[in-house]
Amino acid sequence: MEKRGIGFVFLLVFLLASLSLSADVIGKTDTEVSKVAEPILDNILEAFRTGDYEQYCRDFDNTLKESVSEKKFRQVREWLQTTLGKYQYKKYLGFLKKGRMSVVLWKAKFDKSEDDVLIKLVVSKRGDKYLVTGLWFQ
Repeated sequence: MEKRGIGFVFLLVFLLASLSLSADVIGKTDTEVSKVAEPILDNILEAFRTGDYEQYCRDFDNTLKESVSEKKFRQVREWLQTTLGKYQYKKYLGFLKKGRMSVVLWKAKFDKSEDDVLIKLVVSKRGDKYLVTGLWFQ
């Protein structure tokens, strides 16, 4: 991976295409949004820690699942461990409403980086499910 600007930027995937008309934001307040998004991100971070691909993509929408293969997951995991180290903690920063999606933001610390890492998780509600459509570590 390469260094860009002030920090390491890693774009896992961000797909805006094919959001169904039934998609909606996951909440209107920080409390509502964090209640939905925190467990989803905790699951993703735990999957990175343990190397469990099935756990990692459990909450992804079909388009994202198809675009992030197990091989890509392993490459990303290796990059995170080599570049940033082990995940230490995160702090919820807030969310942005983008059309029918919620972009949820955290500041995180990893043990090999003195810099803060911005985590962006894009989530939408479809029916009674909350699905991830994008994920960044910057």
